[in-house]
Amino acid sequence: MIEANGSPELPSNAAQNAAPGTHAPARIAGIERRTIVKGAAWSLPVIALAVGAPAQAASGDVNVGAFQLNGTCGVLGVLGPGFTLTAGAVALPVGTTVTILGSGVANIGVFSVTGGTASVSVLSATSRQIVLTSALAAGATIAFRTTLSISVAFTLTASAALPTGYTSTGAKAAGSVTATLILCSHT
Repeated sequence: MIEANGSPELPSNAAQNAAPGTHAPARIAGIERRTIVKGAAWSLPVIALAVGAPAQAASGDVNVGAFQLNGTCGVLGVLGPGFTLTAGAVALPVGTTVTILGSGVANIGVFSVTGGTASVSVLSATSRQIVLTSALAAGATIAFRTTLSISVAFTLTASAALPTGYTSTGAKAAGSVTATLILCSHT
């Protein structure tokens, strides 16, 4: 109940429950003041976390760390040349895109995907776009290999791009494969 002066009506034993040196009761309706203070103290970190989360989400900058895009020559007659994409300490998100350009040949072949899921789009006879359709787990590697033989002279270059809202620190976002009629090199 509320008294006429606007203060809550205290139980009849309120004077007994008053904290020493104060007129405020240490216990109101079965709840100790310490319980209320403890509850408030524990709720502050939760409130701060809840307030901070939308701010981080709104900024949209999730750092995926140092992922690696590397060229690979493959093994003649066994495994085609192409690229490997390895996630760093944080998973690479859906929508991460690898664009591959070729030169020295009329067609860079058909690309396959192993170690993850991605879609491969033919942009032209000498370019492909590969987009992750599921996240690549931290430390995992996905490979994109072509049917092009390393016994043919060609150069493939690839670059990786993260979707909007993601950044990387220390990433190697480009790679290449160069084959001559005799040698193959990659970066």
